[in-house]
Amino acid sequence: MLISRRHALTAAGLAAVAASLAACGSGSSGKTSDGKDVIHAMFVNSTSDVAVWEIIQDITKRFNESNTFNVEMQVEGYENEQYKTKLASLMASSSQPDVFFTWSSGYLKPFVEGGKIYEIGQLLDADEEWKARFNESVFGPVSFDDKIYAVPNGQVVAVMFYNTEIFDQVGVQVPTTYEEFVDVVTKIKAAGITPISAPVKDAWIAGQLLQQLANAHGGQELFDGTVDGSRKWNDEKYVQAGEKLKELVELGAFPDGYLGMTNDEGRNLFTAGECAMYYMGSWDTGVLSDESLAIAGKVSAFNIPAAKGLEENVAVGDIDLAYAVSSTSKHPEAAAEFIKMFSDPEVQAKLASGANYLPSTSVPLDESALSPLFVTVSGIQEELTATTPWFDRVFGAGEGVEFNNAAQAIIAGEDPQQHMDSLQSFAQSNAQR
Repeated sequence: MLISRRHALTAAGLAAVAASLAACGSGSSGKTSDGKDVIHAMFVNSTSDVAVWEIIQDITKRFNESNTFNVEMQVEGYENEQYKTKLASLMASSSQPDVFFTWSSGYLKPFVEGGKIYEIGQLLDADEEWKARFNESVFGPVSFDDKIYAVPNGQVVAVMFYNTEIFDQVGVQVPTTYEEFVDVVTKIKAAGITPISAPVKDAWIAGQLLQQLANAHGGQELFDGTVDGSRKWNDEKYVQAGEKLKELVELGAFPDGYLGMTNDEGRNLFTAGECAMYYMGSWDTGVLSDESLAIAGKVSAFNIPAAKGLEENVAVGDIDLAYAVSSTSKHPEAAAEFIKMFSDPEVQAKLASGANYLPSTSVPLDESALSPLFVTVSGIQEELTATTPWFDRVFGAGEGVEFNNAAQAIIAGEDPQQHMDSLQSFAQSNAQR
């Protein structure tokens, strides 16, 4: 999901960002009054990630005070869709900032193939202590031809958040099979409560739900086969997943107006206690842990489980907070040093305790400093047998976006077979993906 971080700046951050907007976006450029070269960084910044933005500001301040490269870093942040538009424009003119946020896989690949990104792996290899901080395999989604092009500083997984009080009132338990999940939905609906908040105005939200239903019925093999081309988009398991999504619609699982509902509106329904469940990425863990909420202390999470007979525990998930260096940067070593600070143990701990991001490093965490919901989500991730990155990350703006659009149509009640056939036809006509 290219999607998920929808960002609004804090008041303090807005002033800092506004001051840098004119300068940023042209790589290394300009000098400060004391003769330092100005370099630039650009990030996604969202309402659910205020704590991340505060960490970025703190690291920028410390970097500017202590770096030995005679440079000053200036940063700016954009809301998700605005960010993608801005970065694409800068890339097209080879004026991208020195450091920038990137998603993995299919989003990153065209920039790598276009020569827009510095191979940061060579600096990681030269700094064994830095590279040794990271969990095994986190570099896979940002590597091409065995070369690393970005550094992931967090991980995310999509989970079903749920209201424990509603579950207790209705008398249902966390499901262990998909069939039990449908039974939970049915009983909650019968109790007069909306089962699942599904704000699918943005197609990626429908896409991640359909992808998880495909995980639940086709497992890791289905995902791997789709990526390597041995399984088709109109495979019976994708059609079955679409039928299961349509079944949820027919059961009345979603709230009135869900087709035109924004992510924020859907989250607000859940936090107001008006829906029993809310399927979203773990980046919302911090927002849902807010003690001022009406549902404070009543939120937990589970992974939508596999169907009977499929002994797997697969979830939609990926690396996150990945930062890359521009190939046009005049100061790649300084840019890499800035990125390295995000993997410092104290920063990784703060990303966990303050921003509720799953770490990408093996930093030990003090559980007493973590929210109970974070501990639950972290436990879910640890028990997974596999994760499947969002299709719009894997396939980018082609099949990935079209998968999301198909999911949005299916959750609107349209025919799964028809839309998966159309997606397969699209894939065949765009074979060079």
